[in-house]
Amino acid sequence: MTESNETVEELKRRLVDLLQQFDDIDPEKLTVEDIDYYLRLLDEMEQKLK
Repeated sequence: MTESNETVEELKRRLVDLLQQFDDIDPEKLTVEDIDYYLRLLDEMEQKLK
């Protein structure tokens, strides 16, 4: 497997994990810090795809 394929596979796993976390979130308990954390994760994933 090439490095690019490994990166894409890693990002897929991270995205699946992130989506699971989104499913488990109680909107009433979501904080600004939580949102910042998720945005940072998405930004990291985006940077790896560039």
